[in-house]
Amino acid sequence: MSINIKIKILFFIILFFLLQDHVCYSQTGWINQNSGVITDLKSVDFVDSLIGFCVGDSGRILKTINGGISWDIISTGYLSNLNSVEFINSNTGFAVGDNGSFLKTINGGTIWIDEGINSYDLDQVFFVNEQYGFITSIISSYFYRTTNGGITWDSSFTFTSLKKIFFLNENVGWGIGLGLSGNIVYKTSNSGINWQLNIYNGQNDIINSLFFIDTLKGWLGSPHFTGPTIFRTTNSGSNWLPFFPSTQSTSNSIFFINSINGWACGTNGVIIFTNNGGINWSHQLPFMPNKIYNSIYFTDSLTGWVVGDSGTILKTTTGGILTGFTNISSENPIDFSLSQNFPNPFNPKTIINYQCAIYNDVSLKVFDVLGNEVAELVNEKQNAGSYSVEFDGSGFASGIYFYSLITDGVIIDTKRMILLK
Repeated sequence: MSINIKIKILFFIILFFLLQDHVCYSQTGWINQNSGVITDLKSVDFVDSLIGFCVGDSGRILKTINGGISWDIISTGYLSNLNSVEFINSNTGFAVGDNGSFLKTINGGTIWIDEGINSYDLDQVFFVNEQYGFITSIISSYFYRTTNGGITWDSSFTFTSLKKIFFLNENVGWGIGLGLSGNIVYKTSNSGINWQLNIYNGQNDIINSLFFIDTLKGWLGSPHFTGPTIFRTTNSGSNWLPFFPSTQSTSNSIFFINSINGWACGTNGVIIFTNNGGINWSHQLPFMPNKIYNSIYFTDSLTGWVVGDSGTILKTTTGGILTGFTNISSENPIDFSLSQNFPNPFNPKTIINYQCAIYNDVSLKVFDVLGNEVAELVNEKQNAGSYSVEFDGSGFASGIYFYSLITDGVIIDTKRMILLK
């Protein structure tokens, strides 16, 4: 047996065992992470692509320092449900929740101190920089502001109840409050001292989330099944247009990384995505009854997390979308085979063709030179036929990559490709 054949066999064996630790990847690019808890998780926030926190029911606080590969459960002694978490740097963070729970840490989450604002339920904590932050409480009709990083909090100028807020800077922000027939969106231009009323007056609408990317463009999310679940404004909230992503879609949380690309998550295991500013939305995960996602957060256009009920944490490193596959032939091949990608080298996209001999479980994975899986292009049962997949290397560094065709857990073939930027 030649040396080259021995090396190839050894490479296949190494890849096979590496794949055993990555079988939970989905075709759509979201992977389940082990939270270690079964309580509902309500909010997620990341300092950078590695350090992140999420909070939930029964005072639960989780921390990761490796992008969610592992999560540590932080013991605080607080049992009230936590609804929101916000970190202003790797050391200083805040969490708020029911029964006036207002926790602060200055050592990266190791120790949390109860700041004790009041005894009412607190809905959200939001910081625009290390000095300016805000807290909402729709039950108590209090709105709190700090201008010194949370050392002191002022509520003397509050006149309305808000459950969710979003601030672009120290002065300009929006908030969701209660109206006679639904939720109302307010706007402030002076750091919450005064609020403009009735920018949006919903007709029996419930709004769970809002997000603004600049002073003009923003989005609202609704948990309704029968009505519009996304609302969009391009004039700072003076007018809102409704959108219906799907009758199975709801929106508990919205996040936009720029004015074009955004995500929303909600009930029935739904994660939806837009690449045209919210005009059109597509599903990234299939309909899953009784699955609820509560909060979504991205650190860049590719890397994001979703948290939800029963300790659910999902992560994507591809913006939730890898690359689709196309069946290019209905003729049945006599064997499974993997073709060389074209073009090669490529920048940033290339096409990979492969053939399936019979109806079978098929997976197509991409690895870096160290054997780390960096993308999964296909993972599902496929009919016999010839297929074509586009791999987009926009979010990857230049270098050598390997891609493998796997059926029923067995590597059929592996080939090399070069990304040259």
